[in-house]
This record gives sequence, C-alpha cells and structure tokens, in this order.
Amino acid sequence: MTLEEQLASVQKAIAAIESGGQEVDIEVNQNRRNIVRARLKDLYEREAKLKMAIRRQNGGSIFHGHP
Repeated sequence: MTLEEQLASVQKAIAAIESGGQEVDIEVNQNRRNIVRARLKDLYEREAKLKMAIRRQNGGSIFHGHP
C-alpha cells in the first residue's frame, strides 16, 4: 500500500469517527459487544506523519522555526 493510499485510508477512518462512528454495538447470538475503533488522536498523529512522509518522498522540505 502506498503512502497516499494509507493517507486516504486514515482520512476515511477520521471522517467515519467524526460523523459519530467511533463506537459500534453489535449483537451476535444474543451476545452484545461494543467495539471501539481507533482513537481520533492516534489517527490525527498518523495522518500528520503520512503527510510529512509524502512531502519528503516528493522532494519537499520541512522547515521548523522562524526564517
């Protein structure tokens, strides 16, 4: 999976959580379970790292501080 594909996947997960889909209740054979997807904070961090990696891959520079 390319970095761009990974970024698209992470952004899709972020959108799902932001629209109220972080927790899902399911019932299988009368057993209820609550599933919590990835934490939004973790997804934002992964998104930032992927964007940085894509910039580096494409020859972009990253500057920190004041010029």
